[in-house]
Amino acid sequence: MSSATPSGAPHATISCRLLPAQWWWLGVVLPTLVYATRAVYILADPRIPYDTLHTYLPLARAFLEDPSSYFTLPNSVTVAPGAVLYMAIWGADPVAIKAANLFIGLASLLLASDAVRRLAGPAAGAAAAWGFATSQMLVTTGVTLMGEAPFVFLVVLWLWACSWACDGAQLPRKNRVAAVVLGGVALTAATLTRATWLYWLPAASLAGLVMALLCKGDTRRVFLRLATIHLIALALVGSFMLHQREAFGRPLVATGSGAALYFGSNAVLHGYEPPFFGLAHDEFTVTDNLGHLSLEGDRRLLAVTRAALLDTAPAQLFHLYFQKLGAFLFFSRAQLSRHVFNDRAMRIGLLVLALGGLIAGRKKPLVWLLAGAAAYQCAVHIPVMYNPRYSASALDPPLTLLAAAGLGLMITAGKKRRFVALAGTLFVVMTGVAIGAWNQRHGETLMPDIASGPNRLIQQANKSELSVKGNSGNPFEKPVPITHTRLVVEWAPPSLQLSNLAVLNLPLRHFEGQCRELWIVYTTPTGAARSARVLLDGLRPNQNIAWGMDAVSLPNHKGILRLEFACSPGTVVEFGAPALYDVALGHFYRAQALGPELARSFPGKDAQ
Repeated sequence: MSSATPSGAPHATISCRLLPAQWWWLGVVLPTLVYATRAVYILADPRIPYDTLHTYLPLARAFLEDPSSYFTLPNSVTVAPGAVLYMAIWGADPVAIKAANLFIGLASLLLASDAVRRLAGPAAGAAAAWGFATSQMLVTTGVTLMGEAPFVFLVVLWLWACSWACDGAQLPRKNRVAAVVLGGVALTAATLTRATWLYWLPAASLAGLVMALLCKGDTRRVFLRLATIHLIALALVGSFMLHQREAFGRPLVATGSGAALYFGSNAVLHGYEPPFFGLAHDEFTVTDNLGHLSLEGDRRLLAVTRAALLDTAPAQLFHLYFQKLGAFLFFSRAQLSRHVFNDRAMRIGLLVLALGGLIAGRKKPLVWLLAGAAAYQCAVHIPVMYNPRYSASALDPPLTLLAAAGLGLMITAGKKRRFVALAGTLFVVMTGVAIGAWNQRHGETLMPDIASGPNRLIQQANKSELSVKGNSGNPFEKPVPITHTRLVVEWAPPSLQLSNLAVLNLPLRHFEGQCRELWIVYTTPTGAARSARVLLDGLRPNQNIAWGMDAVSLPNHKGILRLEFACSPGTVVEFGAPALYDVALGHFYRAQALGPELARSFPGKDAQ
């Protein structure tokens, strides 16, 4: 097997003197200023995210009050300790933490730039710096008052140490040892800040040892150093998990995986977080009054999730995971801006350039480490609930480094190969961006799919309870054209069983034309009203219109539910009878998973 290509002596140190002046100013200073400028509006926002306000900061203050006993408290397992300790270092002061986030965000940019510079040259280092500075997702996650900021920094610090370990032939022995120790400690801290790297540790350790056996010379020593980095992290994280087992009876970094897997396994909601579809979180149907982050609540959610997955057909599970894979890689269209060059376009560019980096740098161990890290993070997030925040913090750091390396290697190739590589890459990127923009404008509207998973009919409308306003024909009897820009349907039963867990499902039997949006309005006899807006710009024939009632439901069940459609005149529609459904997995698998003693929910914890 071919040995790794060293980066060369000129790139063996981080010293600024060895960087050409133009790369220093254009590739380091300027992107650093751009990153800091883009972070200003986040720093100036006085709002504190919900999880930080109610979980991270209180736990950080609890640690500051009594550090010696903190890790014996039951609440200490509710989140990974890294983010809590990071906030405690800064006195649990939001202003100080934001300032620290800006500092480590800028440090991440510089470390990423230097790591890729020593891998593929100054042009690649500049590309990595600009990748961090221009990525809205990386700037946001790097500065926002959440656990993602220290996580991204620690991941980049680990990758930077790995770049030194791969460059070890050019370094004194003490520097190689320092790089290995730093990499192991940084990866440990990253895993204890967000436990998604947990299964990577043994897998990467084993892979490094196997590659060391297969290779010779400098390449063998590089893989041994990389394996040692991961073995250090495995030992340190394993020690912490043994402590958790002694203290709490379970070898874990933190709870939370139960809720993430529970919501990610609901096929009706496509594995998305319930508020994405206008629903409240329904974990209390399993945890009762215990909380989803408690040890018992986490155990229950894992048990219910296991029962639900075993009851799901393999083909349906494959479809669910494949759909979430697309969302994790390219983001959901409902959360993207309508601009062509949005976060999806940025991700397409990163993926194409990263693939080019893998091909061009396939003989370099660090390239395979970056590619493996990105592939692992993608795989480990597929079963859990989809959230774009997870995608940004998990994928963007390794992809940005690998994409920058790809660009740098293309630029430093021979003249003919450079032209072919850059032209081909540009063509593929622009084609991908065009396809993404087309999907953004013309893709199917994503809504709950009642038929995809367990559901229970709560209430269905009778014809006598339905009325149509603003149209000459009745779309519940036959296909009729919409004669005005708005079509209003009213459902007025004697009692309407709305709740924050109910999904309104309106079958669409016939559809020709275009509808822009739907307003769902619930009005009580006293005049109180609540409403929800649903975008319909990708509505398809034979697609049911479905949405959650969390924003609409009120305690009074005597009101009227009004559906106001904004459609182009001449659009032809035919509806089936609207109905309300329960799709909470806890209502269907609780008894099976938890046994007869816990089959019933805790009194008073049903949906409101």
